[in-house]
Amino acid sequence: MTRSIVVTAANDLYLPLVAGLLRSLRTQRFSVPFDIGVLDVGLGNEARAEIAALGATVVAPSALLDYPTRAAWEAQRPAYRAQTERPFLRDIFPGYDVYMWMDADTWAQTPDAVETMLASAAQSDALHICSEIDRDYTPYFLGSQPWEYHLKWYRDNFPAETVAAIFPRPMLNSGVFALRADAPHWGIWAKIYAECLQRAGGVSDAQFMCDQLSLNVAVYMNGLPLAVMPAEHNWLTIYALPLWNEASGLFVRPTPPRTTISVLHLTHKGKLQPQNIATVGGEKIVRPLMNSI
Repeated sequence: MTRSIVVTAANDLYLPLVAGLLRSLRTQRFSVPFDIGVLDVGLGNEARAEIAALGATVVAPSALLDYPTRAAWEAQRPAYRAQTERPFLRDIFPGYDVYMWMDADTWAQTPDAVETMLASAAQSDALHICSEIDRDYTPYFLGSQPWEYHLKWYRDNFPAETVAAIFPRPMLNSGVFALRADAPHWGIWAKIYAECLQRAGGVSDAQFMCDQLSLNVAVYMNGLPLAVMPAEHNWLTIYALPLWNEASGLFVRPTPPRTTISVLHLTHKGKLQPQNIATVGGEKIVRPLMNSI
């Protein structure tokens, strides 16, 4: 039997979000069994107890990567350890066949994404992940700003020859992905990421993106197997707020055929704040995008 685990990370600041994620994974019925692991990147005793009560195994980061600016990052942004641990999930939570990562600011509205990605990853050595380009992500159709951000990040983190070879391939978003334990991606990603961190300067937004960029470089530059999943499996709210379907009580795509979103990823500012959301019926409501169950 395939052993699978869904892993996330949390600190006290993100506790409301990660609790919502864990509740979403515990209150639905999944046809694919899996365990849940949480990396402790700044949890107090009460928060650890709350997470453990939701059936998750809480583990402290292992600090498997060292780099010149590590002390500065851990002092200024301790939760950065959530990024530097991701290529090493096999070492932190050993014994599983399939690993699925979900950022703390994601949650599963339906079982579809988790079930599909875990089941498919178990049968393939491809990285199951979503692209940041979709027909409903309006910033890509209004101007060049998303591309400009991506290009700046790559230039700040990689040599010019790497940037020229990889840009402008679609950005793969590492906030949600599934990958088999014996897939070749893990080691290549860790190596490229470690090299990226060695080149990095001080604490910056560009360096914050180093792990995702390194995963993209690993996949594209080495021809690693890739399975791009639909945007509904990792809906990036910074690019498009969903619509609310009054009939189903679920968030859906903003344009027809308005399919149901399976995993929401709260990448917009004010993650915990209520948002002005349009409804399928043409009304406007104010409600949070985080899981309220």
